[in-house]
Amino acid sequence: MLFSCNSSENSGEAVQEEKLYETITLQQEDLKGSISLPGELRSFESVAIYPKITGYVQSIKVDRGSKVKKGDVIVQIEAPEVMAELSAAKAKVLQAEGFAQSATSKLSTTKDQFDRIQKTAQTPGTVSASDLLRIENQLQEEEANAASAQSALEAAKYQLQAAQQMANYLTIRAPFDGIVTERNVHTGTFVSAQSGDKPMFRMEMNDVLRLEIPVPESYSGLDFGSDSLSFTLNTQSGKSFKAKVSRQSGSLQNASRTEIIEADVPNKNGSLKAGSFAQVKVNYKKEGSIIIPNAALITSMEDRFVVKVVNGEAQRVSVRKGISQNGQTEIFGDLQPGDIIHKNPSETIQTGDRVKVDL
Repeated sequence: MLFSCNSSENSGEAVQEEKLYETITLQQEDLKGSISLPGELRSFESVAIYPKITGYVQSIKVDRGSKVKKGDVIVQIEAPEVMAELSAAKAKVLQAEGFAQSATSKLSTTKDQFDRIQKTAQTPGTVSASDLLRIENQLQEEEANAASAQSALEAAKYQLQAAQQMANYLTIRAPFDGIVTERNVHTGTFVSAQSGDKPMFRMEMNDVLRLEIPVPESYSGLDFGSDSLSFTLNTQSGKSFKAKVSRQSGSLQNASRTEIIEADVPNKNGSLKAGSFAQVKVNYKKEGSIIIPNAALITSMEDRFVVKVVNGEAQRVSVRKGISQNGQTEIFGDLQPGDIIHKNPSETIQTGDRVKVDL
């Protein structure tokens, strides 16, 4: 498709030779390609381990580099006051159980007496009204005592449960299968739950690593799906690793204006290290894009635009750039599929210039 500029002037002047230019018709296309981005390997799970209560380190079961299973004991803390509270709570439960048992026994005896007196009272003149009233009042009193004793027992059990929970905090266990990466305490170290203190230990799960890739805002609209990606590491030159996109954050971070995507990287042999920087090649696809040759896009000091042809007239249309690849660029602007634009325009073409399209 060609168009020409009409350069004829007043009738007395010579008509200059018309120069023909190519045009293209815009259409929607699907983008497929890859981009190279920096990334970082991170542990799949990471935790800083702090004490829940104040005490002294009694014994340490692990060290830096130790591999542990979920539930393994990491450190034992000694806190005599906690154990004293536990012993006192146990004693209170035993005492409350004794009171409750005694109250229940008295209530049972009083019920038996009440039943016998009621049965005897069915014969006129055998039981006085005052005796019947007395046993009824006694039964009500014993029922109240038994209920009170049972409530006291439940309260004592609750206190014991709370004291036992505090005592359980003296034993710190691994929250997941992993490796101890940091140790900051020794036997006898005083530890507390005060904020700002260093953690006693740090643990990481590194059998699987997360490859975190910050995707710039301009690429955040792409569909990375579950297509495979490849990456290299500075620490292992010459090697390329494969993975698949596992999750996409769905929002941009305010500070960096990037969206984090992650790939799960198996690491059973431990050859890959959390914290390593990676160079990642990520595959993507995007449907319904308008793509033009790079030559059709003009970037000047004031604007970035293409030249659209409408009814034989040139129109500058401001656009934003999207993805560029293989000599072509995705654009966004007031353009629709079917519009005709100049394939290789000059910056001198202005809106309103008459052009002739040669179909």
